[in-house]
Amino acid sequence: MRDTLLFSYRDVAVYISDTLSLREGQWLNDTILGFYFEYLTHEILRGDNSILMLKPTLVQLLQADLDSIKTALPPDIHAKDIIFAPIGSGTHWSLLVYCRQTQPPSFHYFDSMANANYHHALAAKHRLELLLLGTQSVAQMVTHSCPQQENSYDCGVFVVLFADLLARRYADLRLPPKNITQDVPRAVLSRRVPHDVIRRPMSPFVQTANDGGTYFDVFRPTALRKPIIEPTFWWIDYGDLFNPNSARATLLNLINKHA
Repeated sequence: MRDTLLFSYRDVAVYISDTLSLREGQWLNDTILGFYFEYLTHEILRGDNSILMLKPTLVQLLQADLDSIKTALPPDIHAKDIIFAPIGSGTHWSLLVYCRQTQPPSFHYFDSMANANYHHALAAKHRLELLLLGTQSVAQMVTHSCPQQENSYDCGVFVVLFADLLARRYADLRLPPKNITQDVPRAVLSRRVPHDVIRRPMSPFVQTANDGGTYFDVFRPTALRKPIIEPTFWWIDYGDLFNPNSARATLLNLINKHA
């Protein structure tokens, strides 16, 4: 049976078969993860080039010869302040985050099934370390306590939720103390604004965004700051996240809007 292309977003092609992984009881596939990481980059994090969301396919390529994949990576990868890498073992997803803003640079690991993917994450950490810092076993890798899945299949949903929360948290820290305007209704933003002003929509995983997606952050990229990363930055609590089934429905709704 032939599959049907729903749409392409940037360089991610989403097929009908991919959406089946959003059903309850299914393991989220790399296409859905890749799509949301691209959506985060170009919509939710619009105007902030300090954050890099690596798609699963690129993370998998890290296991190959680094010289052979450099052309597939962003040329300014060394200048990124924070890099998100989904770690896939074939049966489980987890999240590795590189942060250049800590002193010294550090890696942070989030796994919704205890440390099921720890050794895969450690291998990816060594490869990223070699690529970004030119050596291995220099940067610390901190394993963080985080919400845990209650089944064997919600790991990919948790990776989406963890990455969405931490990326937005970092982007929000970079906003100037007095944003041009924040949480602004669409009716106000329909007026003409200066060409150097960025209008960034809220994440679909922010509760107010579900009122119709009518709220935005508005700022000038030249006003973005270098944030100070406190230990509490990495804390993730159950109350910070959507219920996994609600998150699946939110992702499907987002895909349907693009189809």
